[in-house]
Amino acid sequence: MMIKLDDVYYTYGTGYAVEGISLEIKEGELVAFVGHNGSGKTTIAKLIAGIVKPTKGSVFVDGLDTKKSKTSEIIRKVGIVFQNPDYQLFESTVLDEVLFALKNMGYEKDEALEMATKALERFGLTAFAQRPPLSLSGGEKKRLAFSIVYAWNPKYIIFDEPTVGQDKKNLENLSAVIKELIKNGKSVIITSHDMEFLWPFDPLTFVVEKGKIVWNGSMRELFKQLDFSKFNLTEPQLSVISKKLRLKNPVLTVEEAVEAIKGVNAL
Repeated sequence: MMIKLDDVYYTYGTGYAVEGISLEIKEGELVAFVGHNGSGKTTIAKLIAGIVKPTKGSVFVDGLDTKKSKTSEIIRKVGIVFQNPDYQLFESTVLDEVLFALKNMGYEKDEALEMATKALERFGLTAFAQRPPLSLSGGEKKRLAFSIVYAWNPKYIIFDEPTVGQDKKNLENLSAVIKELIKNGKSVIITSHDMEFLWPFDPLTFVVEKGKIVWNGSMRELFKQLDFSKFNLTEPQLSVISKKLRLKNPVLTVEEAVEAIKGVNAL
């Protein structure tokens, strides 16, 4: 079972926002779409989630053609957390916000409440349960959006620019959540230009430029083959360190960097 894009095009009216994309995302895979703002990353995410339908070509989610299936069918399998959480918030309380999707998916009241409570706890929002969502800070709204999708446990989870507005503590929590989801067999799809955050995960990476996939491979392969500046990507510090140390393979974590430096000093 997988997500498959087959020669997909999409236009908002003038020119293609996505052009000729074909790719597959397997179960349990961590995938990143990287590129500057306006490159087409979010449009790809919306196509995968069934929110928009291809102008040409097809998108399949576990064999379901998004053009022929109801959006509600796709949403059960694919959850998306938008870059701007305000697009997802409309209920009177934080708890009701998380409960809304669960109730619409047919969960019984008690089960839905238990799932919503666990999701709020996971993202440190228990104390805000009875607060109006729009009264939260930008970072808190982002965490609420994470909670809404996390609660119904979809098979594929898309995070659209998830690091925007998050402090160090919340970034560490987000990192832990992503690792937890992958460990539990979920597929996680991240659109981002935050290479520092993505780098340690070494995800399958698709570089997006003007609606096209111009390169794909792991972060380690990207280090060897791609000029970051050509696509307006900021090279991660650990990649820079790896090049200064003249390493054949880049270090992905601080711990790896320490060991590499020890090895160089020992020579």
